[in-house]
Amino acid sequence: MGITFRSNPKLPKGDVNIIVEASEATEETVQLMRSIKTLQRRNPTTIAINTNGSLEIIPTSAIVAVEVNDEMLNIQILVNKEGLSRKGPLITTLNTRDTLTHFMTRLPSEFVRISRQVLINIRHLRSLKVSYSGNMSASLDGGIEKIVGRRYVPALREVIGA
Repeated sequence: MGITFRSNPKLPKGDVNIIVEASEATEETVQLMRSIKTLQRRNPTTIAINTNGSLEIIPTSAIVAVEVNDEMLNIQILVNKEGLSRKGPLITTLNTRDTLTHFMTRLPSEFVRISRQVLINIRHLRSLKVSYSGNMSASLDGGIEKIVGRRYVPALREVIGA
């Protein structure tokens, strides 16, 4: 594989245009383009979420999972209530109107789609169990369980290095 830099003064300052050339599209080229897309994602530490009548600023590291429910996104957040009568992790859910695809573009690269309706933060992934019909079950912090669609299993395995 060769890597070449070519200056293009026609591009706006700060913009980068990447072209992947090969004799044919292979799994390697597709994987390379996915990696480049992952690198180009911003890695914000917080995200603003519009809820009913308020704007919540949430650390992205606290988000465990995001799920589509009708036209709403349910964002499951891990909240530590130390100092109160309850100790240990607690899950709260924020609801917002957005698409899963758009919301994912606002998140750092540790968020992975595991089905058409769900994405998870792999930093909160505790285990994967083989389920029926090629699916898997993902166990997350806070006792959250999500089904990994069989189409998404290979990409999830790649991300976690399994």
